[in-house]
Amino acid sequence: MRKYLVLLAIPASLVVPAAWAQSNPAPECRSQQVEKLRVDMCLARGAAFQHDTYMLRVDGALIFAITDDYAEQVDLTHTVPEGLSIEYPLSKQGEKVVRITGGCLPESKDGAEVARVCNFRWGKHQVVKDQRFEFQ
Repeated sequence: MRKYLVLLAIPASLVVPAAWAQSNPAPECRSQQVEKLRVDMCLARGAAFQHDTYMLRVDGALIFAITDDYAEQVDLTHTVPEGLSIEYPLSKQGEKVVRITGGCLPESKDGAEVARVCNFRWGKHQVVKDQRFEFQ
């Protein structure tokens, strides 16, 4: 009996991600070039009355994903270890501590949020500048 449950579980595990992908559209992304790197600021919109998620990716690597309630003021700190280490290229700025700071600030009109404008710095580099996501 157990082997039949396993056989049923495998197709079900393939259907659930497909159903989720259909109900959740792909994130809306804006790209910029920074120091020969592709930086994407993305918005994954939540369903009605659900939270949106903002994502920062560099050359396809996810740096962070954060919900809209906490996206207004982001401050991430990384201490670069001594010696050999695997670091993101933007973390190699000659400083022992590198920070990612910024946020996606709301814009309102007539008392309703109509957009968010995102700006982020990674150390000395402006990696996201004035990326605007509008709401309908």
